[in-house]
Amino acid sequence: MHTSELTPAVLKELRRPRPYPAVSLLMPTHRTRPERDQDFIRLRNLLSEARKRLREDPRVERDARLELEGKLSEESFREFEDIVYAGDGLLLLVAPGEELQTWQLSTPVEVPTRIVFSDTYLTRSLVNARLHAHPYYVLVLDQETSRLWVGEGERLTEVEDHGFPAPPRIPDPEDAVPGPLYGRSPSAIREERVRQYMTDVDERLTRALDAQPLPLFVVGGVEVLSRFDQVTRHAARFAGRVELAGQDTDSRTKLAERLVPAREEWARERVRQDMAALDDARSAKRFAGGLPEVWTMAAERRVGLLLVEESFVAVGQVDEEGRLHLEEVPEGTEPPLDVEVGVSAGTDIVDTLVETALDGDAQVRFVPDGTLTGDGRVAAVVRF
Repeated sequence: MHTSELTPAVLKELRRPRPYPAVSLLMPTHRTRPERDQDFIRLRNLLSEARKRLREDPRVERDARLELEGKLSEESFREFEDIVYAGDGLLLLVAPGEELQTWQLSTPVEVPTRIVFSDTYLTRSLVNARLHAHPYYVLVLDQETSRLWVGEGERLTEVEDHGFPAPPRIPDPEDAVPGPLYGRSPSAIREERVRQYMTDVDERLTRALDAQPLPLFVVGGVEVLSRFDQVTRHAARFAGRVELAGQDTDSRTKLAERLVPAREEWARERVRQDMAALDDARSAKRFAGGLPEVWTMAAERRVGLLLVEESFVAVGQVDEEGRLHLEEVPEGTEPPLDVEVGVSAGTDIVDTLVETALDGDAQVRFVPDGTLTGDGRVAAVVRF
């Protein structure tokens, strides 16, 4: 099974307890040659090592081992050509009695190689990749068909749900006249038909936002954007506008390229807003800075907004009482996470902090390096 959208419901399902061993395999992939030509070799080696570890692990029962070895066979790996080439990382999840799941990761952060056997799936890299990618919607308004896309980083996937794609409805014979819906001789009837179409698109958008409340970029010609502005109930969700006509026929790659300036401005504005929120929290004495203090607030489910610098690394352990014990990390190094087999992979404290904050219903965002230098590279707005 291949899954492309990490909704809260899907994440909850992934995190539920499973019979041992729930196998999680993580590896980096590459978008360009020559590195990407080696990805299949890396994947084959990763699958081979996972099968070897299954045979050596005394906790794995014979029937479960045989089942999982079959699902992690060379034959399975041959099905992954498009998946390996699709992003910056690949996560494979499989447990006894379940189908193999494959997840593509789009992230600016280097993806480690991991093999983890546990009683639940490894979701940290999946969640972190999604947060780094800053997911968003793109609504492309057009006279022929309006389309909705979900984006993660530069990767766009068309939404085929919630009533999308959304062609205009033809309510009476007048609207069946050949030619575009917009640009004809103005009339009260024509204006009402256009208003109805934009209202219909907005209603479909409501269903999508209810299912997954993401920031929204709106793309279209000047006229259609103006008319949509008059009826939409979701102006507060707008992250940006791109005035371009005819984008319903653009490839996803071309559309992603046209969105880059708007996405970059959105990212800068988001950082400005987050810094303002921290300043307000300081004034209201609801600010926490530095890993020890933020960890305590997250463990108590008091964090409303967590900000972490992109490349911040912290290594340590959490004891049975929930206390944090940090270890020294030489500057410029990564935590020792190349290959791990065991019940947990709890050495990366930043990953654990992010998951703990999310479990407490916090918003989590990564910010550029240097943004939080004075606050220990991690800061939070606490609820009380």
